[in-house]
Amino acid sequence: MIWEEAAILWRGETLSSYSMTLFATKDFRNSFYDGMFAHMFATLTGGLFLTGFAVYLGMNEFMIGILGAIPFTVTIFQLPTSYLLHKHGKRRRTAYLASAAARLTWIVILLFALFPVPNVSAKCVGILSLIFLSHAFASVSYVAWLSWTSDLVPEKIRGRFFGTRNMLCGAAGIAAILVFGRLLDYLKPGSYGLTLAFSITFVSAVAFGMLSLHYLNQIGEVPIDTSVDHVPFRKDLMLLLKDTNFRSFLGFTCLWNFSVYFASPFFTLYFLRDLNFSYGFVAVLAMISSLADLLGMGIWGKISDRVRNRAIIRVASWVVVFLPLAWATVSPGCVVMPVFLHLVGGSFWAGINLCMNNFLLGIAPRKNRGLYISFHNIAGGVGASIGPILAGFIVTSLIPEGLRFFSWSLLPLQIIFLTSTVLRCLSLQIFKYVREPGEVAAGQIVRTIRSVRGLNVANGFNNLLHPVLETSRNKSEPQSPSQDS
Repeated sequence: MIWEEAAILWRGETLSSYSMTLFATKDFRNSFYDGMFAHMFATLTGGLFLTGFAVYLGMNEFMIGILGAIPFTVTIFQLPTSYLLHKHGKRRRTAYLASAAARLTWIVILLFALFPVPNVSAKCVGILSLIFLSHAFASVSYVAWLSWTSDLVPEKIRGRFFGTRNMLCGAAGIAAILVFGRLLDYLKPGSYGLTLAFSITFVSAVAFGMLSLHYLNQIGEVPIDTSVDHVPFRKDLMLLLKDTNFRSFLGFTCLWNFSVYFASPFFTLYFLRDLNFSYGFVAVLAMISSLADLLGMGIWGKISDRVRNRAIIRVASWVVVFLPLAWATVSPGCVVMPVFLHLVGGSFWAGINLCMNNFLLGIAPRKNRGLYISFHNIAGGVGASIGPILAGFIVTSLIPEGLRFFSWSLLPLQIIFLTSTVLRCLSLQIFKYVREPGEVAAGQIVRTIRSVRGLNVANGFNNLLHPVLETSRNKSEPQSPSQDS
């Protein structure tokens, strides 16, 4: 059984033996492969490629702000999804069908973009609507997948499991960024170069998404616990709203996401337009960030199993707070500073993204975890959807030419970055009131780093070889009966 194998994993002393055993577990291995191909789909339909696609279509800052808000406005669909999952189960089926719909919608998006429409604004609105539909399906899939996976993976090894999975996803994302980022620069000079480049990119993304679904469907379903008497949904909702610690976490999540995504969707636009970086260089920066994220996941995942999540979130957040301020000081032609900022940002965002997820799973009761996940995502979605829309409106309507203070001249997006820094500082004041079971002081992180064996950069690369090593080992050794149910 999964739980018996997980106990064996927990007793392992080294990161290497632990990860090798993870790959020997069929459900975990399929989850890793699913995540890698899913991340390649997400990479090619977001970030650099989505912003470049928006610029190619002629979208202004306000539309790009709406584009950045879409993934978060759709979180409202997670509430009815959690209710239906709470009542009927079928989490794997829900995740599979919703993911398939989200990915296949991109074929329609590409066809709509290629179809000649005289009114550019009408075309942009149509594409934004289709992207909204794709993300709506993805949002439904996510809440089903997270609830299902949180029951599949025991809590004691959850940090390491997601750390390893996210590292492998990061490696897959790096490969996609390198290949298709170079493709954009290579085909850009031709008259129809970008049209062909985006066509190849999005078709490939859908193909990777379909491969992801193949592995997702191989993971065993975990039945929802029926030993606990289920109370009416309305009563569950009231219990959730009376949870003061969770309410504080919702408030922090909403304001934090507002402050982060007030600036986040505009960084790629800033690189391409204001700093005049090429697609290839932006792709390299994204690769550096992903590489730092990949290595950071292995380190933060192991630390989080020792010190829990709250301390890591506090330490890492105070670093990423000042990243927008630093970007506002970067000048065109500068190379060293962008590389440094992506290294720092990728490393510390890895800890935040990993531990925010585990923090939520830790404070949410198991019997109605789907409901807690939905409310958390909705609260974060509200903040993350309002932020970029408001920022886009400010740039296009209030400060289209920027501002000037004495001899200093600030571009519109630089003002947005400075505002984001202030808002991030304010949101962290709320997190002081959120508690986690078994939390430790932030200073314990330093002592843990010193005491944990094998906590070095090389381990991040070693983990990437485990799928190959495990496949080779399986071919040369007799297979034992599967115990993944």
